[in-house]
Amino acid sequence: MNPIKFVTAALLTLCATVSSAETVKLGLGQHSSALELGSERELPPVRHEGGPAPTNKWFSSLLFAPWPQPLYAQPASYRPTPDGFEVDIPKPEPILSATREENDIVAAHRSRLSIVPTAFSPADARVGRYSDWAVDVVMASGADRLTATLAHGSPYSFYEITRGDVRFKASEAYRVFSRSDDGRTLGVAVGDRAYALYAPPGGQWREPDAKTLELALPKGKGYFTVAVLPAADAIQVNLLRRNAFAFITDTKVSWQYDEKRSELTTTYLATTQAREGAEKGTVFALYPHQWHDNPLLPTVLPLSYKSIRGELKLISGNSFQTRYRYRGFVPTWPALAEGPARTQLDAFLAEDLQFGPDQLLGSRGTYWEGKGFNRAVQVMGIVEAMGRTRDRDAILAATKARMQRWFAPGEEVDRYFHYNKRVGSLIGYPDEYGSANELNDHHFHYGYWIFAAAQIALRDPDWAKREKWGGMVELMIADIANTDPANQMFPRLRHFDTYEGHSWASGGAPFFDGNNQESSSEAINAWAGMILWGEATGNKRIRDAGIYLYTTEVEALKHYWFNLHHKVFAPEYSNVDAAMVWGDKYVHTTWWTEDPREVHGINLLPLTTASLYLAADPDYILRNLEAMDAEFERFLARDGKAPRDIWQDILLGYHALSDANAALARWNPKGAVEDGETRSHTWHWMNTLAAFGRPDLGVGADAPLYSVFRRADGTRTYLAYNTGSRARTVSFSDGTRLVVPPRSAARTQGKKP
Repeated sequence: MNPIKFVTAALLTLCATVSSAETVKLGLGQHSSALELGSERELPPVRHEGGPAPTNKWFSSLLFAPWPQPLYAQPASYRPTPDGFEVDIPKPEPILSATREENDIVAAHRSRLSIVPTAFSPADARVGRYSDWAVDVVMASGADRLTATLAHGSPYSFYEITRGDVRFKASEAYRVFSRSDDGRTLGVAVGDRAYALYAPPGGQWREPDAKTLELALPKGKGYFTVAVLPAADAIQVNLLRRNAFAFITDTKVSWQYDEKRSELTTTYLATTQAREGAEKGTVFALYPHQWHDNPLLPTVLPLSYKSIRGELKLISGNSFQTRYRYRGFVPTWPALAEGPARTQLDAFLAEDLQFGPDQLLGSRGTYWEGKGFNRAVQVMGIVEAMGRTRDRDAILAATKARMQRWFAPGEEVDRYFHYNKRVGSLIGYPDEYGSANELNDHHFHYGYWIFAAAQIALRDPDWAKREKWGGMVELMIADIANTDPANQMFPRLRHFDTYEGHSWASGGAPFFDGNNQESSSEAINAWAGMILWGEATGNKRIRDAGIYLYTTEVEALKHYWFNLHHKVFAPEYSNVDAAMVWGDKYVHTTWWTEDPREVHGINLLPLTTASLYLAADPDYILRNLEAMDAEFERFLARDGKAPRDIWQDILLGYHALSDANAALARWNPKGAVEDGETRSHTWHWMNTLAAFGRPDLGVGADAPLYSVFRRADGTRTYLAYNTGSRARTVSFSDGTRLVVPPRSAARTQGKKP
């Protein structure tokens, strides 16, 4: 698809004016180029030049320290150090967590083989050229440099050196198990790790001692390649030799949403430079979310890797594609039918609104303010469906006023947005959870804002115009998911790892275990917000980017967080889910607690109409909750402290996706309420599912905003929303057709095979 132009240079020229040295106007909103309060937390200096810094990536620890933490690219890991550039093939193993009495599965980097320049000693390592899933790591000393090109899913690392030879230092005595006839290619084993070393024409290998190899490079050919191997096998060395000198110079992901078929096709393209020979193709190691059930999968090579992400299968060429069904959602659900459930809902609404709509909104920093926006718009959708327009308008006005207070704070600044030019990021103050000083979690925080702003835009399109408040919303979108090459304010797709298929949360990844993400569901909430915003404002490019991010991350979490296809989790891992995914591991805990109810729930919240992807396997929902209950009893027996009904609304809302009546029977209407929830929304959610049945994700539609449910008796309920100014007929893949009035929702029911 064409690049999305959220906040292009032209738009900023037209819509943004500088009112002072510190304030940049954008429509009716503004952001500050300087800190306003004097007590704000700030980022450390960023070690990057030439545009916005690529934070929140698998390689982002290169940005904030002279020597980074390990870089997990799969199937290899790397670490530049003062003693050399380390290359490893990390292997998953169970590591017992004594506090939780269970195994984590870890594939940690080890220093098995290091590459050292002989003519100079690098002073540090930095980010050089980078693209969608590749990066150049530059180790330099003055004008001298050793540059390593690394890519997700590549068995190769490609090296260029300005002068001199290179030395390979093994952690123990190595074994040469393969040597080509011309002597240029070696297969080397270091313990249980195996490597292929490819020298250019004229390169000569020397073996000065049992732990050292030296490569003498001919003049004008300061390059070589290293490949990691599944095993010490000469056949594997020869298989990878063909593409060893096709150096990767660029990587690019593009996507196409086919609205009529409700399908997303993603294209992965690698550009290479042939340093010798004519071969320009490369080798891709595909992750499970890329090869599993992929109708576009090309021929697979007879070689694969075991990794922390499951089996990686190899293909060759310059590109490949994936195709997924986009499974839509609607902005709101209909009102409950008249009866006892509706009467009870009225009582809960009276409780939730007794102190006015401001009661629903947040009162802290960008994360908790966002959670408050979610509370407000969820209740707003309920009262609107019930015809309570006065309540709807009051919540709408309060939500707009609160958001505008941040977007245009006026003279009394207590909350505002700052654009940090050094790194290229929009930072909201007050900040929370390292969102300013570590650049963490912007997609979690801003996702709530974008989703709420989209709900406003559906009801007040004028408010959402770029020359009014829409410019600020799209600035937030660009901060977390910029895809416009002309937009030099932000890096491309800050949080999203285009090859791994999911987001990363940490800005600088200052961990030996690499980057990490806990709440996959909050990331998906952000992408759902983009879909709604794009539809509400008529910007199909933003919408389609949201569909790409939403659909891809859903497919990734099925494998790496929930293991729905049983292709990732090791037999030694006793849990049915991963609460946190790291570069080198998956674990069953959170940053703040080991309470199993929150450990399970963090990848479920917030529950919105865009959460139906969680119903992909209704039986898994029950297994997940049964495991959680057993874990919780063990947690309490270990003297763990947590209320028995903590997060009951999130967990029972999840339960309702499989069995709504059972969830209703377990709910305590006077019990705990999660901070992003209300009793009204939880009750409405569970009773809607009790009436409509489980989400039916097997039925698609030729519109982006749709949902289908199916009761046990086979009756389906079809919902669709039309943001256009004319009525449209939505056609579902089972043959059902639904006429939807302009700017409205519609539904129908029927039985289909």
